[in-house]
Amino acid sequence: MQVYYGYSGTSFNNPVITMGVFDGVHLGHRMLLGRVTEEARATGSDSVAVTFDPHPRIVLTGDPGHLSFLTDIEERIELLRGTGIGHLVIIPFTEELSRLTASDFVESILCRHLGVRHLITGYNHHFGRRHEGDSNTIIECSERMNFRVTREEAYRVDNEPVSSSAIRKALGEGSVDTAAAMLGYDYFIRGRVVSGRRIGRNIGFPTANITPLFPYKLIPRTGVYAAEVHIEGDTEKHISMLNIGLRPTISGGDGRSTIEVHLIDFSADLYDRVVTVRFRHRLRDEMKFENVDALAAQLVRDRELTISLLGR
Repeated sequence: MQVYYGYSGTSFNNPVITMGVFDGVHLGHRMLLGRVTEEARATGSDSVAVTFDPHPRIVLTGDPGHLSFLTDIEERIELLRGTGIGHLVIIPFTEELSRLTASDFVESILCRHLGVRHLITGYNHHFGRRHEGDSNTIIECSERMNFRVTREEAYRVDNEPVSSSAIRKALGEGSVDTAAAMLGYDYFIRGRVVSGRRIGRNIGFPTANITPLFPYKLIPRTGVYAAEVHIEGDTEKHISMLNIGLRPTISGGDGRSTIEVHLIDFSADLYDRVVTVRFRHRLRDEMKFENVDALAAQLVRDRELTISLLGR
C-alpha cells in the first residue's frame, strides 16, 4: 500500500475511491474497502482510500480533552495495510477544510486532484461543512462531474450495524468480546511503561504501569481483564491480567485512574519499554478489599482464571 500525505501531485489510474476516518478499521470498513479493491481489480483501476488526520472532531471541538478514539493515524495505517487497498491518501484536516461544502470537496479534491471515476460509500456516510453532504449530495455531484457512485449497505454483526461509535460504546461498557466481534480483532492499546509505586511487587504481583502513546486513545471501562501483551522488539506474547481503575484497596492514591498489567511468568524490567496490550476477556469489576492480603488472594484467583482462558 502506497501512503500519501496530502493529495498534491498524486496521479491514479481511473481510481475507485472510498473515504472516511476509518476509526478502528472495523469489519464494516473492511467490507467497504474490499468492495473497492474488487471493483478496481475487475476494471484494471487503482484502489484508493482517503482518510483524514487529525480526527475532524479534534479540530472542530472547542474542548477536545473529553474525546476518545479507537486508533491513531499510525494504527489506522497498519490496519489498512491488511485490507488489500492499493493507495492511502491522508488529508490534513484543518478548520479551512471544514468550511468546504460537500459539493466543493467532491469537485476540488475527489475530482480535480484525485480524478475519481467510481466512488463507493458506506450506508451512513456524511461529509463536508456541518456534515451536510450525504448520499443524495454525492449522486447529484456524480451526475454533474461524470463519475459512478455505489452505496453499500451496513455490515451487521448479530443483526446490528457495525460502526465505530457502537464499538466505542461497547468498550465503555467493558464488553471487549462484543467490540472484538465488530472489529474483527481484539481491541488494543499501545503504551509506554512508566514508573509506579511498586506495590504489586510487594504482594507477589509486579505490574507495569502503562501510559497510552495516543492521548485520545479510548480506555475501556474500569475493571480487571485477561489480556495478551506484546513487548516492542520481541516476538513472544505474554498472557497477562490487567487492571484499569483507582486501586481502591491501596491507600495514598492520587484519585487518578491507572492502567496496570501483570505479565504471568515474566520477571524482566519493562520500564520505558513500549508494549501493546490486547484485551481478551473482562474478568470482573474493580473491587475494594478489606486489606492487601484479601486483594492478593483475589489476584491469585484472577491469575488462575486468566490461565484457564488463555493458557500459559
